[in-house]
Amino acid sequence: MVRVLDRIRFGLMDADGDGDNPLLGEFEWFAREYPRCYRHHLECAQFRLCTIHALYVQIHWELAPRLNASPNSLGCSTGDERVKRIYWEFESYLAAISSSLDLLARIAGLVYPRQTPPNFNRFCKMPEKSKMLTIMQLAQSRWAFRLKGYRDCFTHFTPVDTLLSAGLTRYQDGFHIRAKLPTNPGVREILGFRYSRRAEVLRYASTTWRHMMALDRAVAKEIGSAYASGNYPQRTTGLFFVN
Repeated sequence: MVRVLDRIRFGLMDADGDGDNPLLGEFEWFAREYPRCYRHHLECAQFRLCTIHALYVQIHWELAPRLNASPNSLGCSTGDERVKRIYWEFESYLAAISSSLDLLARIAGLVYPRQTPPNFNRFCKMPEKSKMLTIMQLAQSRWAFRLKGYRDCFTHFTPVDTLLSAGLTRYQDGFHIRAKLPTNPGVREILGFRYSRRAEVLRYASTTWRHMMALDRAVAKEIGSAYASGNYPQRTTGLFFVN
């Protein structure tokens, strides 16, 4: 996204030989600053994901030598700060991805001539159809709804559990390292959470990251195509302060 907006910005600046290009000025600042704000949150999410992975590696390294003599599971509990850090990092990861989505919607909104919502979920509810809206709505239905469910639950209501744990669990196909994650965050209540082998912190976070990167590429490609056809940006003023 940053590279595409930079190409657009530099292209406009290079073409502005006489200094009176109406697309410059406010849009030039927007095209420089907002993609970098977006990248800031993406880099934060990537850092959180890498930290979660590193904590998994530490726990696996410690527990692996004891696998053969272990029972069905072998792990670390809340008393181990690494376990708490996994969940702290995960909640920060969800927040960073959510912020990235909102900024992405802000940047994508310039395919419309009117002011669009500076919020991903509200953007996806817009009545005016466009290819950009279709891209965003597809991401929302495939994975962003679930992300919002986790973020809202853990930010506003309850953590995953009061007795957190992470470790190695024996299955028929071997031991798997995992930190549990509820499959139904919408209940927003610890006693109502259900768990599954398929729902696990690092697996979910990694999958979400792949989805986010795919969305980044899709939106950037659509912005590039819209600019090439003269349809981006549709607005060049009132870009920084929105209602």
